Amino acid sequence: MSTQQTVLTSPDGTEIWAQEAGDRTKPAIIFIHGLACTAIGFNAQFSDPGLLSSAHLVRYELRGHGRSGKPEYPEAYSAIRHAEDFRTVCEAFGVVKPIVVGWSLGGSIPVDVVRYYGADYIAGIVYVGGPVLSLNLNKECFHPALLTLFPDLISPDAQVTAKAAVAFVDSCFADPASLSFETKLAFVGGFGMQPPIVREYWVTREQDDRVWRESARGIPVLIVQGTADTHCLYERMIAQAKEIYVDVEVKLLQGIGHTPQVEAPEETNRYLLDFIRHIST
Repeated sequence: MSTQQTVLTSPDGTEIWAQEAGDRTKPAIIFIHGLACTAIGFNAQFSDPGLLSSAHLVRYELRGHGRSGKPEYPEAYSAIRHAEDFRTVCEAFGVVKPIVVGWSLGGSIPVDVVRYYGADYIAGIVYVGGPVLSLNLNKECFHPALLTLFPDLISPDAQVTAKAAVAFVDSCFADPASLSFETKLAFVGGFGMQPPIVREYWVTREQDDRVWRESARGIPVLIVQGTADTHCLYERMIAQAKEIYVDVEVKLLQGIGHTPQVEAPEETNRYLLDFIRHIST
């Protein structure tokens, strides 16, 4: 059972932080975090004995986030760059046809991967916590509570963004008061590491989802969704997923917010294990 973290270099020269754990002989899962967050959002998965013994776990921090490079020009956040980052991570850890776990905005990355490398590059997708199926579809799913935060999230004013960081992190959880100070500090710190202009590039980038819409129908999908999510109108998102994909399983977690893998790790991890078995049979 291996554990390794490293800094990779994507084709355009951007550094990408990545880590693996678990068993390389087992099915691979690549975890992709959401906007203004980091890979720490998957700590409960990377410490789960069942997942560690049943899968090859890989997580990385998206460009513009956490320990990865943060280029400050919009072209660095185009679709090809996200696809290349994903492929760079796969090749570094010997991953072929992984299951992708996309949390929130991380759910949009398979669109770019499918566009450039085809639907067969991915074995399955697990969408967690108000996932963005594609940037185009997501426009129909914004929760009103999230829309009120948006202007402050990309403000260049340090006074505004300091307050926005706390408000954003609180909005990711149904009961933010239940978070330990250390956990909240880690999430707020992840937000603070990202320059506001980079956050703006992320939320305003365009994404061509036509290839994904046309070719991804056969990819098996699991949605793990909290009913108290204040980022996503999840019923609409689930309907969209069923329009795109043929094989969609939905697990609703009552009273859970935008971050099921942190708020309800035992249930989320159990669903992941069941999905691995579903893919492998």
